[in-house]
Amino acid sequence: MRLQSKIIFITTPVVVIFILAIGAISFSMLQEATVEKATGNTRSFLNTTTGNVQVLYDTATKDIELFSNSNLLENYLLTTDEEVRYTLLQPTIIRLFSSYQKANPNYYEIRILLPDGYEDTRVVLTDLPNITEEEGETEIFQAMRRTDNDLFTRIYRNPDNGKISLLISKKMLLRDPNLNPISSPKTLRGYLVVTIDLNFIDKKITEAVDEYGTTFLLLDRAGNIFFQSGTEPVLSPLPGKFLQEAMDHMKGESTFTVADKTHSFLVLSSNVNDSLLMLAKIPKNHLYAASYRLGLAVTFTTICAIVIFSALLFYLGKKFIVKPVILLRNAATELGHGNLNISIDQSADDEIGELARSFMEMRNNLQQSHEQIKRLAYHDFLTGLPNRVMFLDFFTRVVENARRHTRSCALMFIDLDNFKRINDTLGHNLGDDLLRQLARRLQETIRKSDFISISSIDKDPDMIARLGGDEFTVLLTSIRDQNDAAIVARRLLLALAEPFMLDSHEVFITISIGITVFPHDATNEEDLIKNADIAMYHAKEKGKNNFQYYSNTMNAEALERLTLEGELRWAVERNEFIVHYQPQVDAKTKEIVGLEALVRWIHPVKGMIPPNNFIPVAEESGLIVPIGSWVMKTAVRQIRDWQQQGVPVVPISINLSSPQFQSKEIYNIITSILNSTGVPRKYLKVELTESILLNAEEEAINMLHDIKKTGVEICLDDFGTGYSSLNYLKRFPIDVLKIDRSFVMNITSDPKDAEICSAIIALAKCLNLYVVAEGVEGRDQYEFLRDKDCDCIQGFYFYRPMPAEDIEKLLIALKKPQKEAMEVH
Repeated sequence: MRLQSKIIFITTPVVVIFILAIGAISFSMLQEATVEKATGNTRSFLNTTTGNVQVLYDTATKDIELFSNSNLLENYLLTTDEEVRYTLLQPTIIRLFSSYQKANPNYYEIRILLPDGYEDTRVVLTDLPNITEEEGETEIFQAMRRTDNDLFTRIYRNPDNGKISLLISKKMLLRDPNLNPISSPKTLRGYLVVTIDLNFIDKKITEAVDEYGTTFLLLDRAGNIFFQSGTEPVLSPLPGKFLQEAMDHMKGESTFTVADKTHSFLVLSSNVNDSLLMLAKIPKNHLYAASYRLGLAVTFTTICAIVIFSALLFYLGKKFIVKPVILLRNAATELGHGNLNISIDQSADDEIGELARSFMEMRNNLQQSHEQIKRLAYHDFLTGLPNRVMFLDFFTRVVENARRHTRSCALMFIDLDNFKRINDTLGHNLGDDLLRQLARRLQETIRKSDFISISSIDKDPDMIARLGGDEFTVLLTSIRDQNDAAIVARRLLLALAEPFMLDSHEVFITISIGITVFPHDATNEEDLIKNADIAMYHAKEKGKNNFQYYSNTMNAEALERLTLEGELRWAVERNEFIVHYQPQVDAKTKEIVGLEALVRWIHPVKGMIPPNNFIPVAEESGLIVPIGSWVMKTAVRQIRDWQQQGVPVVPISINLSSPQFQSKEIYNIITSILNSTGVPRKYLKVELTESILLNAEEEAINMLHDIKKTGVEICLDDFGTGYSSLNYLKRFPIDVLKIDRSFVMNITSDPKDAEICSAIIALAKCLNLYVVAEGVEGRDQYEFLRDKDCDCIQGFYFYRPMPAEDIEKLLIALKKPQKEAMEVH
């Protein structure tokens, strides 16, 4: 699509949308104004009419209360002598009612009904026929009797004249003071009933007319319409949808919309009282007729504006935008072909002129930018050393040159030891500063002429590069023999032994170096890089701060380890693990008082794999977490099964690895397993080593306290072999102290081991800790520990680890003598 077309297609919709938005807003505002005007006038009429009806109700209520309090009326109703009542008193009552009607002409019928509904007295203003004097069976009299209130009001159609009227009645509850004591209850003597003409309400509603065709209605809760404006016939009752909406809005004033099959109405409601409602029904097609006409005018104006604007935009866009841009496009094409002498008119004092000047500036800076990008692509931003891209490119050339000239070269992989701890302790800023200082010291240590730059690549000098993180490489491009690489490695170790100053902090670091030699170890770059990496990790395994040459043995070990890790992952999914249990024996009674759960791997091909072979791999790969959780679930479920089978149960100790503890989910795992199995907490112990506690954070310490609070005991395993500190025994909620087998092994032959064991036991006793000795394999070891007051013994002298089935038999067998002894006793 051409630029001019794009401009039109982009800008025209914006203008169209803008114009349409203005029209829509105008249309909406007109609609709102129309609705506001209509609803305002209608609401005013509703409120006025509602007020008139309410005043009528209030006046009638007060009047009937006044009428009912007449002493003459009370005497009339209390008189039981019919001759006196109808001859002497009734004419007076009739004159009284007539005086009421003269004062209130709307009260066209006043009656007295006896309790059974018989019409005792009736006074009317005009010749109003009386269909019946027996009102007892009429619906309105029955409603009058049922009401709990003395007053009863209802709008109804009077059967005597067929007119909608307001009926209001008052129960006449009286006590004859001459015959009844004051304490006796009042009795119903009859009803005073007033029928009120509603012509003025009818006229006001039926003659109500506005420009929107509004229909006004007065109705009750049942939907019965009493008065309706307009010429339409009065509906009785109101249609269901209108009635439901009206009932939902009986309280207060409300506005809502109701639609039938053909029309939609805006309905306003006004609550008269608990039984009456005023409605105004405005047809929306009448309400919005004016705004619809304006909408057509707005639409026509919009179309005209779009056509005129599009034509104008086409002309102006072509003259002031398209032509200058075409010139710039042609110049850019020339520049892309390498023509830096292209000339562009820069005289225009607008955005096109600014673009032209920027274009020329871009041309002038292209070469400089190219050089800068090239450097960024080949050098590490932090240290300024060659990066991985430059190293790999250079390494390929060095290997090719060495192969061509039949010479050797050496590749050294360097990794900082414990750099993460420095980063976490001092922060990443100081960690970056350390890497910069390290890079400078590496450069100073290697001869200056050994450092490579792109321009001197043909000389094959040595290279130092940073691959990323804390990994560096040194490439010795030409060596006489392998010992040359060792000389450089020793020089590096010695140079980095000096401290580094990081913001007033004196920091010492060590490095691990892996060395591989071409062509002795491999003949291609990929294998050489892999070999150097393997050798570097071997140096770390040898204790760090040293260098190691690559050997085929290392590769075999690395491959075996990688294979083992892969098989270990499958073992987790295939449930190739089992749990053995080693009993723990009371040193005094020799009874089994506990078990330690030990995981075993049954490889489908290799058979039983010793824990020492796969546990370290599991910890490094993180697989120890699911394995550890599985061991805990299996052991706890085993306790539950033994309990259900009636097998004597003793606590089981579960070893927690460092990754499990650091995952911070161990508390939830323990409580979830115990809750799901229902096993009491006292039957579970967890064992942690000193190395786990060494780097424990405050959150982990709190979690350990939470575990202790559940009732699970905490054991400190292998005490004395790690970074032993009495502070552990104070800070951590330890219940059990386990003496490592390395001290127990020679307690009968090495006085120092004997003294250490004695001291550990004495210390534990002072702190009220339970002591378990591991690795007890001889009688003399057992007796020494027993005599030193060690609580518990674990080792081959008593029991080896065995499957759950054998443990079950052992527990049952050991329980039988106790049971038999109890029965004999």
